[in-house]
Amino acid sequence: VRQLAAASPPAILINNPSNPCGAVYSREHLEDVVAIAKELKLPLVADEVYAGMTFGKRFVPLAEVADSVPVFSVGALSKRWLVPGWRLGWVCVHDSHDTLQGSGVRVAINSLCQISLGPSVPLQAAVPTILATDDSTWLAEIMGSLREGAEFSAHRVSNIKGLSTVTPPEGAMYVLVRVDLDAFRGCTTDTLFAEELLAEESVLVLPGECFKASGFIRIVTTVPLDVLQAAWDRIEDFCGRRYVETASTDEGRLVLSEGQRQFGLPRVASDLGGHEGLLLKPPPAR
Repeated sequence: VRQLAAASPPAILINNPSNPCGAVYSREHLEDVVAIAKELKLPLVADEVYAGMTFGKRFVPLAEVADSVPVFSVGALSKRWLVPGWRLGWVCVHDSHDTLQGSGVRVAINSLCQISLGPSVPLQAAVPTILATDDSTWLAEIMGSLREGAEFSAHRVSNIKGLSTVTPPEGAMYVLVRVDLDAFRGCTTDTLFAEELLAEESVLVLPGECFKASGFIRIVTTVPLDVLQAAWDRIEDFCGRRYVETASTDEGRLVLSEGQRQFGLPRVASDLGGHEGLLLKPPPAR
């Protein structure tokens, strides 16, 4: 973090629980981040749209440990309440020591809210009731399903040569899977792996390059377990066909040039309404 601060960033961004890896930060870890932010005199932006979405580990809001460091906490309905089409969110400014006083930040936020297109009035009107309603039982059931999907996915990954996980997810709705880019014929990047998987098996995953995490793909676990199982069956079939026992060089491997690709994954994904990842249709006949 100190090395990155040399480029004079405006703030430190913390995404907790994490997309794409499903990490949930401990209080001690967040306190360490706050200490560095205080040392560097940088505010904190807390992306907490997955607040409370953990598999048993307590979620700690960043503002709870921020002390004198200003925190901009970002929340939303789309993930926590599983209504992605609503696209309704908010920013809460935590500044217990009035550090931002006279900075113009609050005025700028208010101005931005007035010039940007916002969600419809009925959705905005529903927010107070949604936030005031005790949905703990419902959330526990949802998190149980997401946990089951995450554990199932991690188990499937462990049985597929060339795929692995760094750490099991602790929350959110994703599993980050490491892809051995030397292990699969014609898949020299994670984007190529995702494109070829989509072309052959109609399963959409998000390349790690979208998160500056080359060599990974992101799996979404929000679909029903039987659909997730079918998707993993297809992924396993694809990996089995493409896997090469010895793959230290590019000799004999299929590498598609830009002109040979029939589509680009981001274009296909955006046509489908986002990069979440889903089972599309029966795979093409082979």
